[in-house]
Amino acid sequence: MRRLVTRTAVVALLTLIALVPLRPATGQEPSMPVGCGELSFSTEEDFITHGLRPPDGNPYISNGDLLGRNCLLCARNVDLLMQLDVAVDLGLDASDVVDPELFLAAFSTELDSPHGDQFTAGDLLTTRGAIVPNVTLTDKFQVGYDIGLDGLHFVGEHDSIVGFLEEIEQYTRDYWLQNPTVLAQILNRREVDIWFSTEGTWMPAGAAGFLDGDVLSARDGVVVAHIADLLPGDVPAGIPNRGVDFGLDALTGERNETSDGIRFSTEILYQNELSFTDGDVLRAGNGVSHSNLFLIGCFEPKADFLGLDAFHMMVLEDLTESLYLPVVLKGFRQMIR
Repeated sequence: MRRLVTRTAVVALLTLIALVPLRPATGQEPSMPVGCGELSFSTEEDFITHGLRPPDGNPYISNGDLLGRNCLLCARNVDLLMQLDVAVDLGLDASDVVDPELFLAAFSTELDSPHGDQFTAGDLLTTRGAIVPNVTLTDKFQVGYDIGLDGLHFVGEHDSIVGFLEEIEQYTRDYWLQNPTVLAQILNRREVDIWFSTEGTWMPAGAAGFLDGDVLSARDGVVVAHIADLLPGDVPAGIPNRGVDFGLDALTGERNETSDGIRFSTEILYQNELSFTDGDVLRAGNGVSHSNLFLIGCFEPKADFLGLDAFHMMVLEDLTESLYLPVVLKGFRQMIR
């Protein structure tokens, strides 16, 4: 009996170890497949893949992992946080892959840093270890407190965005807290902007505010696009006129400041003649662009949608057959089982 109990315990321990995302060995530089620069995303829910497995062999996919087209594993959460010396999964709430070959991306987490006040879940982080506080991002709106960060997208020339991200590496979080106006100055000089959405709504008395579904500009302090304009007119989106704040969870678009090209996901689903889930990619003013199943289908999860927390797509066009194929194969496997 003791031998059986011991074997059972060992099997259980090995199973738990296999499910924990591994951090790269000390000194090993993380890398990212080039395809992640074309399309990358994270889900709202953790899941086990029953389809293609990541290169590390671990079937556990966290809501903090960054995934790519055709079941690419772009980065485990601990890879993204390596330069911040964080070895635990903090989730992923927003991301923009700027240059996969340089392993350069900006993102936000769902949880605060385990190292005291190092950063919050509302701060903008980079894979180079830079930290921009949430109150610095919203400085032009004079919010004054951490209101969270849900969607993130850079606009501007590629080299200018890279230059901006490299420049901000020299500044500490405390510097930004003491000099929040410097961010807009650098963005103007680099001819770059940060479009983002927040987790909270800001409605100051006697002044214009924003909903957590609106797209904001860190450089100019304006609403780039209201959620009421992003969703079709027959969806009851927007307060107070249409009645519902759908939120905005994931954000991407063109790099040229064209708001018509915005793609996004909402925080809640909607069912009517036009239906979508909080995992679908939506096209500005024109409904569903890509369903959540097209993104996650090749992983063969035990659910048809798992939410969408972060999304980046370089070329805004319909998905090609190479992305549809895993979904077709999944349906075929289900038919013959």
